[in-house]
Amino acid sequence: MTTSHVFLILISGLGVLHGLFLAFFLWIYREGNRLANKILSVLLFILSFRVGKSVLLEFTKELNVQVVFIGLATLMAIGPLYYFYCKALVEEGFQFKVKNAIHFLPTILGLCFGFWIDQQWVETRPKYVFAFIFLGYYLHYLVYLFMGYQVGSKGKKAGMLPGSYTLLRILFYALLVIWFAYVLNLFDEFIPYIIGPIIYTLVAYSISMVVAKKGYIKLANHTKYKTTLVSDEQVNELFAKARTLVVDEKQFQDDNLSLKSLSKQLNITTQTLSMVINKESKMNFNSYVNHHRIAEAIRIFQNPDYNNHTIAAIAFEVGFNSISSFNANFKKLKGSTPLAFRKKLSE
Repeated sequence: MTTSHVFLILISGLGVLHGLFLAFFLWIYREGNRLANKILSVLLFILSFRVGKSVLLEFTKELNVQVVFIGLATLMAIGPLYYFYCKALVEEGFQFKVKNAIHFLPTILGLCFGFWIDQQWVETRPKYVFAFIFLGYYLHYLVYLFMGYQVGSKGKKAGMLPGSYTLLRILFYALLVIWFAYVLNLFDEFIPYIIGPIIYTLVAYSISMVVAKKGYIKLANHTKYKTTLVSDEQVNELFAKARTLVVDEKQFQDDNLSLKSLSKQLNITTQTLSMVINKESKMNFNSYVNHHRIAEAIRIFQNPDYNNHTIAAIAFEVGFNSISSFNANFKKLKGSTPLAFRKKLSE
């Protein structure tokens, strides 16, 4: 191993350490969007592990085949993590739920395959099998990368802060460059394998300097509202019209009611309508609609004519599309489940 080769490995190794440091920093950082920061922290940790595996491979050409395939499996976690990072910045009130874990099922299967595989299995399989496996890993990464890109584009249209949008785009192009670097590594007869980790190091340091200089992590938050030309008088007028549709005409009972559908009826943008409702009701659109659904449900509970109606029937009648959503929102507003609240009324 030549001196220049060792130097290149050391540089790429510094990129791995830098990525791990950033991951730790974001995990404990308390400003900006904390959920987004934690998701980005996990992404950087996994990416650093993946690159670290590549650096390790340069020190020993006899790296255990299990380590190689476990490292490849982590590629399928990077795309979904970027996708959820975008959603955490764009979607107000976004929470990572158990059902979201299904996006990481391919990663889990890939890790299980990595632990199961052995050298003998590798040596007895034709090359096209590995070509198919690698294609799956790299396509999965790329598909989720563009899914995240689309989420960011929607956020921009909804009035996302420029700094947050810029951060998403910086990460997108950085991850795309890293993807290209590792795809090129598949042709290592022409391109040295260490090129991938070196590119990662350059990208990691470049992004860190830009993000630190502009303060993007601190500023990154959910979709906010750009300055609009709507006067206070117009805000009051628009809110009155929205309230007429939602409350007086009882459109809240329609489970298909959305910010988009209501804004179309009022002939205004979703951004303007969201701003109006937030400003006048001190609630976001979903909370505002659910508030009136819960109020209607309570009126029904108090009406003897509905004594024989089930909780589920009432939930659907007031506009909820599931009993679980009704229970969760009712308890959030009233501190008890609909069933307990109803029983207390009958006492």
